[in-house]
Order: sequence, then C-alpha cells, then structure tokens
Amino acid sequence: MKLNLGVLPVLLAILIAGCNDVKATQQTTKQADQLVKQKPVIYDKNDAVINEVFKDVAKIAPSDKPMIIIFGTNTDPYTDKLKSDINASTQLKEKLKNEFSSYYLRAHKNLNHKFYHDGEFMDVDTKTLLSIYAIDATPSIIFCDKRGKTILIVPGYMPPKQFLQTMNFIKSGIWEGKNRKNGEIYEALRQYYIKNGIDVTKKADR
Repeated sequence: MKLNLGVLPVLLAILIAGCNDVKATQQTTKQADQLVKQKPVIYDKNDAVINEVFKDVAKIAPSDKPMIIIFGTNTDPYTDKLKSDINASTQLKEKLKNEFSSYYLRAHKNLNHKFYHDGEFMDVDTKTLLSIYAIDATPSIIFCDKRGKTILIVPGYMPPKQFLQTMNFIKSGIWEGKNRKNGEIYEALRQYYIKNGIDVTKKADR
C-alpha cells in the first residue's frame, strides 16, 4: 500500500517526521483525500479492540493525561497488525486505557469531532485532522502532552515492545524542555530506546 511506512525502520520514519512542522499543506490535503476515499474494507477482524480500549472520538481531549491519537484504516495490513498487537497485550491495553487519553481514528471515515486545541474545543472533521498532522501513512501515532501539544509523530507500524517503551518515554518526561522540530526529542527517544534494549537498526516489521 502506497501510504504505508510499515516496512521502513520506525526510527528513520520518526526522525523524518521530526524534521517537518505539523501543518496543513496542499500536499497533505491531497493525501488526506486519498485516505478518506479508500473504499475496500479488508482488515477488520481486530476492530473490536477499538471500542474496548479507545475513547469515543466525538470529543478528543487530553483530559489531564498524555494523549495518543492513532490514525488507521481497514485497508492496511499494518494497521490491522497494530490492532492485533494491542488486542494480544495486557500491558498495551492497560497503558492505553489508564495512563493515556487514547483515541483511534479511522482515516477512511470522515467523522465530525470536538477537538481540544490551544485551551479550547474546535469543530473539525477527520479529513482536517489528517491534514493538521500531515498524515500520509497508516498507521500513524501521535503522542501529545497533557495540554494536547504534539511531542512525537510516528508514521508507520510500531512493534509492541517499541510502542510500550515509547509510552514510557512520554510518561518519563525526558522530552520536556527539548525541541521536537530540530530533532532534540527524537534523539532523546533514540537514546531511550538503546538504554532500554531496543535495537534501533532493526526494521519495524521484524
């Protein structure tokens, strides 16, 4: 699938994302159109975990917790693999449900949302959020602080151990005071991975 980065090293994808400001552009609007307009529904066997773990996307807000937003589609095997990982892991389920305000957005369904931004709620649709976060791959995972400010953007599939350690990194606060746009946060994450036994040279699907 053209819009999938699952076969690339996740760390490389994170570093690339860190070099780009999160903003709506003509290019990302076209990419959002492509995601929203996807019609075939192939991978939906793990959809039950979405209702079990994630909050209702009608209202998206950190609610005094770090926030995770996952964009996925039912036409993407790597999105299905991520949902399967969550379904099989008690640790992932518990962290997503209890330690974060976690949301799963179906990129192929253009729904309306109340979205918390800069201290207030605004009315947006899924397509607008795809553009805001410059989403061009599924799954994509957005990690935000308790105010809803973006900390990390991870385009592509993230294996369970790496997902867990990334959540631990967010909870640790190591990223605070570091700049995402110039790569400081991503370098801190790389060092955190190495310290916690994650081989950053491996591909994401291994």
